[in-house]
Amino acid sequence: MFGGTRGRLVASVCAAAALGGIAGCGDSDEESTAGNAATTFSRASEPPKTFIERMAKLLETTTAAKDCAQLEEINQRSPSRFSCPPAKALRKSMASFEVVGVEEYGTGAVVDYKSGKLDDGAAILLFVSPDRNWGIGRFGVVTKPSTETSDEDSREGYDEAVDRYLTAVRERNCKAFEKVAFTGGVKRKDVCKVSLAATKPLAKRLKANPSAAPSYAGGNATYGFYNLETRKPEAENSTISVVKSTDDEGASYVVLDVLPSPTAADQKLIQEQLREQRKQKANDDMTPSSKPSDPAVTTP
Repeated sequence: MFGGTRGRLVASVCAAAALGGIAGCGDSDEESTAGNAATTFSRASEPPKTFIERMAKLLETTTAAKDCAQLEEINQRSPSRFSCPPAKALRKSMASFEVVGVEEYGTGAVVDYKSGKLDDGAAILLFVSPDRNWGIGRFGVVTKPSTETSDEDSREGYDEAVDRYLTAVRERNCKAFEKVAFTGGVKRKDVCKVSLAATKPLAKRLKANPSAAPSYAGGNATYGFYNLETRKPEAENSTISVVKSTDDEGASYVVLDVLPSPTAADQKLIQEQLREQRKQKANDDMTPSSKPSDPAVTTP
């Protein structure tokens, strides 16, 4: 698991920097088709495993700035960004990239993987951006594989961490914020004017929506995900990710990110459109072809 100190947490999250430098589909809703087969609605436009393997291949094979368009597209929606073209060490590491496990939780996902020098593996945290594409929340977080583990012993800690985080943001309480927020490489003396200051838009949302409360989307023993949706001044939804860290003093829980995701209304609209498309396809499949049959060919 993580070392319990934030210093160790920072070192773990930034482990990928040494390998080439980084700055810095949800739950499945089953429905029945006309053929009574189970189908899946995804909040994201592609499965997370497909996305992450595609991204790893881009990191491995992109060697010139003129070929950076796809990586830059991912960078634009991600707080964890990659230099492009990637450094040689990162390209080499990604050549041995292997997904160990993937799980989706609402508009968040965890990918456990192995690559390069990370023999014990690491994790990538994903979120669904408003355009329904996956974004990189955190890359190279050094933890033991967490997919297929239970959140039973962590859920209470996740809930408390998110509540404390949102209270600190709402009240602009820097000391309380520092205890429960992952602040990355920001120096402690700069947490108030950098990390807490960056949450001002969230504080305004919370003030405008005093009854807004986070809803748990799911998680495992190490990571938890929440959604926070607000209505004023306009509808917004955020994916909140939390990590459990352990040391000799016991477990602690830290909020990693609060990132923009599709609203419930947006997701519902996509789901309705998908349902209509499936109905139309089923109807088309059941409609006899109007094309005339080819005349029989006879041999004289």
